[in-house]
Amino acid sequence: MSQKKKILIGDDKSINRYVLRGIFEDTYDIIECKNGDEIMQAIKEEQDSLAVILLDLVMPNGDGFFVLDQLKEAGFKAAPVVVITANLDDEVLRRTYSYEVADYIQKPFQEDVVRQRVLCIIRRFEKQSVDAEPKLA
Repeated sequence: MSQKKKILIGDDKSINRYVLRGIFEDTYDIIECKNGDEIMQAIKEEQDSLAVILLDLVMPNGDGFFVLDQLKEAGFKAAPVVVITANLDDEVLRRTYSYEVADYIQKPFQEDVVRQRVLCIIRRFEKQSVDAEPKLA
């Protein structure tokens, strides 16, 4: 029996984690983190089982850009990253996409849109996946 893949939700607001959990918990196991340090630890421990990382940009103890910097430095490619933001400022989006994130999700969430975008990203990533992916040490 195969184990369900996991979605890592990194957001400091419990209501956002609750909503995202509700969208995906029937299909995926959920890992919730509330700051950048927790996210990095969870990625190191669970990278082989992650289907996607949903990453808020504004958090304490290491914001989303801190996490993106760490992942980029490590050459992390084991799971796609989808950024969560309420700020659609051109500069923020330009900076976000410079990290080669898969996409972004705008707050407040439109549940049907979030579900479809994330599931499409997961399916596309699974098709492109390669066994020789760099891992975090």
